[in-house]
Amino acid sequence: MVGSPPFELQGLDHVVLLVSDMERARRFYCDVVGCSVDNELPQYGMLQLRAGASLIDLVDIASEEGAWGRPPVAGGRNLDHVCLATRGFEPEALRTHLAAHGVDIVEEGVRYGATGDGYSIYFNDPFGNQIELKSSA
Repeated sequence: MVGSPPFELQGLDHVVLLVSDMERARRFYCDVVGCSVDNELPQYGMLQLRAGASLIDLVDIASEEGAWGRPPVAGGRNLDHVCLATRGFEPEALRTHLAAHGVDIVEEGVRYGATGDGYSIYFNDPFGNQIELKSSA
């Protein structure tokens, strides 16, 4: 019988998203989603954004430095969505915020996640990555 892993999981550390316009991605994740710049790694074409206790790493696959992250198939998809936990939000206020930034909601409703049931709103970033903002229970 195989034993338990020699570690205890604590949560999501980071997610790496592939983008083709770093400035547009920075504006979207900082202005719309509320992240802040945590670290810049230009030698890798990467920008690390703080999202609460986790990071969202953006890799500019249009740059020479970020070429290492290009998928083998153009437009190749390797992620369904990223769920960012929030301390709560008023759905109408979030709808208004997203609309002010020209962001369309894909889906919304009560969903189950790591903290139990909570209201979620799904939308896409400018590069087609689906983001879920989930209110804590």
